[in-house]
Formats: sequence, structure tokens, C-alpha cells
Amino acid sequence: MKKFATVILTALCATAIVSAQPTTAAPIDAQQTAPAQAAVPIDAQPAADAQTNDAMPIDEQPVPAPKKGNIGIGAKASFIFGNFWGFKDLSDGLDEPSGFGGDFGATLRFDIIDGLNFSPEIAFRFLNLNHEDEEDNLYRSYNQMFIDLAFFMRGSITNTFYLEVGPQISINVHGSYKIDGGMEFEHIEQAPVELGINIGAGYYVLDNLSIGFRWYMGFNEVFPDVKYYYDEDFKPGKDDSSSWSTLNLKGAHTMMYKIGITYWFI
Repeated sequence: MKKFATVILTALCATAIVSAQPTTAAPIDAQQTAPAQAAVPIDAQPAADAQTNDAMPIDEQPVPAPKKGNIGIGAKASFIFGNFWGFKDLSDGLDEPSGFGGDFGATLRFDIIDGLNFSPEIAFRFLNLNHEDEEDNLYRSYNQMFIDLAFFMRGSITNTFYLEVGPQISINVHGSYKIDGGMEFEHIEQAPVELGINIGAGYYVLDNLSIGFRWYMGFNEVFPDVKYYYDEDFKPGKDDSSSWSTLNLKGAHTMMYKIGITYWFI
């Protein structure tokens, strides 16, 4: 009986071990299969990243628009039509002197805010005006040279079109007043400094090239100290050494119309 009991006990123990093995093996199998299942998204992620991180072809990449600097340097030149206006009593029924000229110089640009900049200019200007004295059958010419200092505020209306306004100081560096291109008539002296204002508009043909139109009006008289020879206050012999003319030039002011071009190096 003792041996039989031992055999029965041994058999029961073996049966218990065999029946218990699937229960304990399941977690082990699950641990082994879990990483394989979790690895699927990990393996798929590089493929997705490869699709999203591929570099765009060079031809398809957007090209940034060129931007202008905050400071610009340029050169300018203008064609001018001008005249004297505002005479109080231009004697002998003469028409107001008119004629042509030009200027050339340099300009700067300082951006203040988007669409608004400050632009000072310096230019050398020549202006040759004349009118015909029909009574004496001759031409009187007024040939002048100036250094112009102008200070513009310029506002953009669109990307290419702008308006501008600014004062101008003109320094008279030379003046000659001749009859028929020969000898000088009388003794005329012009104001050494002239003040005025420019109003204009312009258009950018290219990013660094613009054309513009300006209207200029002078504030002060061109010949403030020129005495009229036939005036009652003129004293021949005493006033001959002063500035005088047989034409009444009192009240003359300068007016100009300019068409110019500006090239911006920067």
C-alpha cells in the first residue's frame, strides 16, 4: 500500500505540474509577442518622416522678393523748362522771360517707416531764360547757375508710384545778362540765395530706376535790389554804381517744371 500510495502521489504531482504549465507560459509568450506588435508603428514612422522631410526640388522652392535697404544712394539728372513770373510792371510790354535748362547731382534716401522716406538732394543747375524786346528788335538773356539743396518727404502710393514734397535752398554761383548773346545789358545783380518749394510725383520703371515730374515755385524775388532806371527815385550819377536796369524787374520770381531720372546704386 505504501508503494501504491507513492505511485498515486507521484502521478498527481506530475498531473498538477503539467496542468499548471500553460497558465504560467501565457505571460511569457505575451511578453515575447508584445514587442513585435509594438514595433509596427515604430517601423512605419521613419517611412512617414521620409515622406514629409524630403527636400523640395530647387526649381519648386519659393524665391524671396528683393528688399531695398533702409539707406539708399543715387544719382539724378533733370531737364527743365522755367520762367520768371510775378512782375509788378514789366516795362515796354515785354513777355515774361522763359527758357530751358537742366540739373544733375546726387541724392540719398532714409526710410522712416514703411512707405515713407526722407530724401535730401544736392544738384548743380543752369537755367537760360530770354525774352524779345520788339521795340529795339533784340533778345535779352538771363543765364544763371545755382547749387540746389532740396529736402524731400516721399510717400509711396503703390509699389511703383510715389508723391513727394520738399523745400529747396538755391545758392546763386553765377549770373550773366546779355543782349543777343553779346555784351551785358545794364548792371543787374541777382539775390545770392533763393528759397522755394518742390511738389512732384514719380514712377519706378525698375527697382533701382525712377522717373519723375516736379513743379518748383520760388518764394523770394529774383532781383530784389535792382532799381528801375526810369523810376522817380532813381538818381542818375549817384545810383549808377548800384544794381539797376532799364527794365522794371521788381516782383520777379522763379518757376520751373522738371522731368528727371534717378538711378539708385543702393
